[in-house]
Amino acid sequence: MTAEEKTAKIEDYIARLDAEWPEIEKIMASHELDLDTGREPLLLCRIPPDMDFTMKDGHTEYEVVGHFNPDSDEFLLEQISCKLRTADDG
Repeated sequence: MTAEEKTAKIEDYIARLDAEWPEIEKIMASHELDLDTGREPLLLCRIPPDMDFTMKDGHTEYEVVGHFNPDSDEFLLEQISCKLRTADDG
C-alpha cells in the first residue's frame, strides 16, 4: 500500500467518524447515570489534584498519598490493590 493510499484510507475513516459523531454523542448521553449522592460532582480527569486522604479504622489512622507516573497506565486503585495482596491471594 502506497503512502497516498494510506492517507486516503485514513481520511475516509476520519470522514466516517465525523459523520457518525452526532449518533455517538446521543448514545453516550443516553447512558449517563443520574445518581444523587448528595455531594458536589467532581470534574473527571486522569490525575485528580486531591488524591491525598486519610481514613480512620478504630484507633488507627491511615494516610493514602497518590503518586503518579505520567508514563504509566496503572491507576491508583490498581497500585493499592497490588500492595494489599498477600502471597495467599495468588
